Amino acid sequence: MHRYLKLNRSSLWLCAAIVLLLLLHKGAAKEAASLTVADETPREGNWTVYYQDKGGYQLAKWEPEQGAYLGAYVVQDQTIHANMDTFNRLTGKKHASFFKYVGYGSPYPAEWVQEVIAAGGFPQIAWEPNDGLDQVKDDNYLRQFAEAAGKSGVPVFIRFASEMNGTWTLYSSDPDSYIDKWRLVYRVLHDKAPNAAMVWTVLNVPEKPIESFYPGDAYVDWVGINMYSVKYHDGDIKRPAGQEDPLAMLDYVYNLYSRTKPIQISEFGATHYNATDGLSDTGFAAGKISRLYSHLEQLYPRVKAVYYFDVNNLTEYNVRRKINNYSITAEPDLLRAYELATASPYFLSGYYAGGTAATTVNQTFTNRGNIEELDGVIYADISLFTQLLQLKLDVLQDGNVRLTRRSQPGEAARTAAGKLTSWQASSGYTDWLNRPVKRDNEGLPLVQTAETLGYKVKISGNDIVITA
Repeated sequence: MHRYLKLNRSSLWLCAAIVLLLLLHKGAAKEAASLTVADETPREGNWTVYYQDKGGYQLAKWEPEQGAYLGAYVVQDQTIHANMDTFNRLTGKKHASFFKYVGYGSPYPAEWVQEVIAAGGFPQIAWEPNDGLDQVKDDNYLRQFAEAAGKSGVPVFIRFASEMNGTWTLYSSDPDSYIDKWRLVYRVLHDKAPNAAMVWTVLNVPEKPIESFYPGDAYVDWVGINMYSVKYHDGDIKRPAGQEDPLAMLDYVYNLYSRTKPIQISEFGATHYNATDGLSDTGFAAGKISRLYSHLEQLYPRVKAVYYFDVNNLTEYNVRRKINNYSITAEPDLLRAYELATASPYFLSGYYAGGTAATTVNQTFTNRGNIEELDGVIYADISLFTQLLQLKLDVLQDGNVRLTRRSQPGEAARTAAGKLTSWQASSGYTDWLNRPVKRDNEGLPLVQTAETLGYKVKISGNDIVITA
C-alpha cells in the first residue's frame, strides 16, 4: 500500500503542484482535481465504496428492506440438547431462523419444521444430493418434497447442493449438469411452494470455480456463502489461518452478487479449541465473532441473513472434521461476545411479512477490496463499474475499454474510455504452501471515470460515496 507523507503547510502547495503535473502527464488531470488532502493521516487501504441507485431495487423473496435475519444451526449442540428455545435464552435474543441438513432422497423434515415454528422462527433446509446429481429428477420425490414445503405456513429457505465449488462434493465436477439440475429444482419448488426461496451457496474458497456454477439471476433468489474462522487450514499446523479476516472472506462473493441478490451468510463459525495444537482460545473466537457481526450493518448492508454454526466438531461422527469446536453455549465468554455482537435491532428476530410480493425500495450498495491507490490516484477494479454501477463495458480496437452509462429520458448516454491499469491485491487467504494468495485486478481511475460518467464522488477517509 502507498502511504501519504506527513506534510507541513509550507510544503503542501509545492507537493500538490508536483502531483498535479505528474497526473496531467498521465492524462488524469480530472482525477487530481477531484481529490483533496483532507488530512495528513496515512490511509490503510481498507476502502469501502457506497452507492445508492435512485431507480429503486426490487426486493427478492422474503428479503427484508433493512437488517439481517439472525439464524443459527443447533441440531448437533449436545450442551443444549439441540433446543432452539434454550439457544435463544442463552444468547439473549430470539433467532429468526434455524437450519438443518437433509440428504436428497430423505423426506421433508415436517416435524423439525414445526419445532422451528414453535420457537418463533422459520426454517432453512440444506438439501444435499450427497450421492451425486443423477438422483435429482423431476419425479414424485421432488414434487412431494416441494408440496410439503409449500404447506409449512412460513418462509422456507432451501439451500440446495451447496459448496459445489469444492472438490469434496459429488456434484462439483460438471458445472453444466449442476446448473441444469438446479434449474429443475428451482422450477418445481417455485411451482409447488411459492413460500420457498432458493439460496445458492458456495464456500468462500476456492474462488475460481464459483462463477461457472451460477445458475443465473432468473433461477436464484438469494446468494449464500459458508465461511469459518480457524487457527489452521485443514488441521495442518504448517498452514496457520488465524490471521485471516472474516470480512475478507466475504468480499469476493459479496462484490460479485450483492448488487442483484440479497446475501446470506449460510454458515459461520469461529473456533475456540482446535485439536491441532490442543489449545483453548476463547478470545480468538470472540474476536472473530465481533469482527464479523459488528461490521455487517455499516460495511455490508446487502447481507440480509447470517447463521452461526453452533457445533463442537470434536464430538461428532465425521472423523475428518474432529478438529475445531465452534460451539458457544458452554462458554460464558463466547455467549457474552455473541450477545453483544448481535444485540443491535439490525439483527432481525422475525421475517419480513411482505416477502412474497415484489416491492421496489431504495437500497445502499457497497463494494469492498477492489480499490488500490497508486501514485496518489485511486483506482477501482473494472468489476466495480460493471457490477456496482451496472455500466456497459466495451473493449476497443486499441486495447482500451469504454464504459457506457444508460441515458435518462431526453439525455444522451454518457461514456468514459481509458487504458486499464493492472495490480495485485491480497485476497486475505493463503494457499496449500502457506503463501499469500493474490488477486489480479485491472481498473480505471475511480474519481475521474465516475465524474466523466456524470456521478458525484465524495471521499472521506476510507469511505468513497458515489451518487447519481
